[in-house]
Amino acid sequence: MRKNRAFWVVILIFILIGSGKQIAHAEKCKTENDADTPPCGEIGIYGIEMRAVAAEMAVHPRPEVTPIPVDEKMLYRRAYRRVLKETDVYNAANGSVIGHIDNGFTFVNAGRRVNGWVEIRPGQWVPEQVLGPVNKAVSKFAGVALPNGMPDRAFGWILLDTKPSRSPGAKPVPGTTELKRYTLINLFAVENVDGWEWYLIGPDQWIIQTRIARLQPVKRPEGVSGKWFAVDLYEQTLIAYEDDKAVFATLISSGLPKWSTTEGLFTILERYELIKLGGAYGQPDFYYLPQVPWVMFFNKDEQALHGTYWHDGFGYRHSHGCVNMSMTDAQWAFKWTQDQPNAYVYVYHSGEYTNGSPR
Repeated sequence: MRKNRAFWVVILIFILIGSGKQIAHAEKCKTENDADTPPCGEIGIYGIEMRAVAAEMAVHPRPEVTPIPVDEKMLYRRAYRRVLKETDVYNAANGSVIGHIDNGFTFVNAGRRVNGWVEIRPGQWVPEQVLGPVNKAVSKFAGVALPNGMPDRAFGWILLDTKPSRSPGAKPVPGTTELKRYTLINLFAVENVDGWEWYLIGPDQWIIQTRIARLQPVKRPEGVSGKWFAVDLYEQTLIAYEDDKAVFATLISSGLPKWSTTEGLFTILERYELIKLGGAYGQPDFYYLPQVPWVMFFNKDEQALHGTYWHDGFGYRHSHGCVNMSMTDAQWAFKWTQDQPNAYVYVYHSGEYTNGSPR
């Protein structure tokens, strides 16, 4: 619901003097029979409102949060390689056939290399030519610690390399500097153009919502206490809470439409520092993933929060139902809940998917 201009004048003056910050909603762009509002694609914030927002952008150009440390030794401890095509498995380099790996989304933890052969398990070898690069998709992305709780102003991440537009709904001006994927941004204002929200992230910098993951705080579910995770399937984000205080936030990848992540309130049922995951045996979507780290199963559908070494697509749906996290984030979540191993997991959606949404 859009607020009237007088309301936002009051709110933005409140912002300017340093009280609780809010994301400003620009006015709705005009229709054919509406002469009192700005045309679609033009900024619907004027005068003192825009001066207040500009002051806020000057003082706080980026979110005042810090990504958690990345342990590269942990990330690259193993040599994960994808099996690119079906292959026989041999008992030695250039030895006898003892098995077979079918086509599918299959990875191995590669070991020794001998004359064009790779040992994938003790006594099991495959030709190196059937394997992809080592750790090609291991992500260095990390979520952010929130020692003071959720910041007053809305923030999020850019999901795709993006050149901002000078006004909502417009194309970027040639020569505009591109902002890179995973850049942390504040969200200062929002305007709706043709059913899509555009966020003001800096002076004359507007980006459409499909290229941004916004952190949306959520109320603690009834009966939940202590440590819990809020998984937002719409924004593809996770916020870790201790009672009502947010302590950590990140991007995730939940289940694809065909294998959606189950919504509801759950508790962690089983925990494994390392486990193999597989499914759809004999089907076109067969997958086998050895040594998946920091796994916490939370429902009867065998869906889990876990580390992910096979893609760097956080912020978009990507899985068979599990909640994929970077290995850095999954390690943090696993260790954070060691003193409350049955922590709650609340899976929900903060918005409705629409046609054209890439998420």
